[in-house]
Amino acid sequence: MNGMNFKHQRLSESQQEKMSALSDALSSVLHYGEDGLLIAIQILNNEKGQMRLSAYDLLWEKLDDRGKKKLIQLLLNAQPEKN
Repeated sequence: MNGMNFKHQRLSESQQEKMSALSDALSSVLHYGEDGLLIAIQILNNEKGQMRLSAYDLLWEKLDDRGKKKLIQLLLNAQPEKN
């Protein structure tokens, strides 16, 4: 059993249904390259707690190596500046 299956087991049934819908949405937007990845990040940023972590794991699994590098770059650039 991989880590993703374990994380999904900790989600309630309604959260699992939401995760399925998120998976479909992420698959759809990723067909639009970098713009789609930006949309995917916006979708995931609306989630909280375990759902957010699981959704990011799901996105990570859907990306190829190039997409993973771009996601890391986008997330690092989105970090608030420290004063």
